Amino acid sequence: MVVGAFPAAKLGVLAMKQISKPIANLLKERAKNSPFFRKYVCMPPAQFYNWMEVKTKMWALNLGKPTTVPVLNEAMAIDLGANLLGEIIIFTIGAGLLLLEYQRQARKEAMKEDMAMQEKLELQATINDLNFQVQRLDTQLREVARVTADLESKSSWKPKILDELPFTTKKNKHEQPLYIPATPDRKDAPNAASGTVLGTDPKKNTQTNSGQA
Repeated sequence: MVVGAFPAAKLGVLAMKQISKPIANLLKERAKNSPFFRKYVCMPPAQFYNWMEVKTKMWALNLGKPTTVPVLNEAMAIDLGANLLGEIIIFTIGAGLLLLEYQRQARKEAMKEDMAMQEKLELQATINDLNFQVQRLDTQLREVARVTADLESKSSWKPKILDELPFTTKKNKHEQPLYIPATPDRKDAPNAASGTVLGTDPKKNTQTNSGQA
């Protein structure tokens, strides 16, 4: 990444120098035609740059402090000042563009963070809704299980079946026959006088009734 960025930086510097040349030429023409611009705008930066350059070189070479710094003549000051102003203008424009790009990237990142936060909140709301639905379904299942258990407990009761019902064919030798007297309302009214004895053989009852007749 650094190897790729280094040529790009060099190309950027070269581009700034190439762009600054037309601006410097324009400033030179303006300095030649305008005394105010030449005296108060173009020449002061050139003289200050010359003074700083001489001071720095003598300090780096350990030559001591210079007593006086020679002043540039008007032509050299105009040329140097125009070049400096052109580079300053290009640097300012480049810095402004970088600042705008930084702000754009910052806004883009902020929008991404906001979108991620919004998606996170939506997912959290969806999870909460699903948890609520699961709890509701669990409650319904428990209620269904309870009702089912109640129905099973009720359906498990069965009536007791008697092994021997009264008036069955099985007889106990100690059991006495039950005599039901005859009534005039019965269909067998001609034989009503004899009555009917329960628990005895019907054939014997028939024979007895015929004998009595």
